[in-house]
Amino acid sequence: MLNTPWYQNGWFILAIILLAVGYVSLVLFLRAKRFIIRQNVLRALVERKTKEIRRKNEELEKNDLIKTRLISIISHDIITPLKFLHLAGRNLVESNEQMTEELKMETLEEIVHTSRELEMLSTNILNWIKYQNENRQLLREDVNLHDMVRQIFSILNGMAKQKNIFLTNEVPADFALHQYAEPLRIILYNLVVNALNFMEKGHITIIAKTLRNGVLIEVKDEGFGMTKEQINNILADQFIVSSANVDGKKGNGLGYLIIKDLLKVVEGHFTIKSTKNIGTTIKLFFPKQ
Repeated sequence: MLNTPWYQNGWFILAIILLAVGYVSLVLFLRAKRFIIRQNVLRALVERKTKEIRRKNEELEKNDLIKTRLISIISHDIITPLKFLHLAGRNLVESNEQMTEELKMETLEEIVHTSRELEMLSTNILNWIKYQNENRQLLREDVNLHDMVRQIFSILNGMAKQKNIFLTNEVPADFALHQYAEPLRIILYNLVVNALNFMEKGHITIIAKTLRNGVLIEVKDEGFGMTKEQINNILADQFIVSSANVDGKKGNGLGYLIIKDLLKVVEGHFTIKSTKNIGTTIKLFFPKQ
């Protein structure tokens, strides 16, 4: 009996078949793996592009919102006072001899008051635009809060005296915190200006306390106060016109908009407690760094 060649044996044929099946399976597996890897890379690329598009859309929406807000402010809160300054100045020039000294003085006082408001508003707009840049590099520094409040009060003291308002700095002389100085100064400045605009007389007081987990700064005034609806609108980021101030003019809402934007920059938050015709207390909290 002749022996069957080894390559014709059933076990060899079975081994070849299994090897072929294994090879095909390996090829299919590697192809599937490459396909999955390619899909994952493509998915990651799509997600990255989607995030980039979403970020750009958010930037466009933010820029559009900034543009809309600026148009609103410029069209009402800048152009209107400029028209008044033009008319008042022209009246002084053209009707100087017919105007009484009392009327001349009233007109000059209005011109000074209006130009001061325009200066403050323009400064606020520039500050707000400046801090819309998320790539802006800021460094924390040691800040003497008492000195900062004193400097702010010194700038606004003339405005306060005209309205018989007393500015009280109750921050301890050696009170220091590690914070972004310029944004903090702008926040406090705007809070005091807001208080001055909505007061006839009384006190504005700033105090500060060191807490276990951070720093608390309070700005208290004895002004007209705010309704619950006004507070909710401020906290909900509603860019709306507030109630009339003591001069019968509407606020443009920019002050609190700047305050909230800058509080995000300095990683702080605030609360508002107010009673109509009693006053308002703004509490600023800055976590320990």
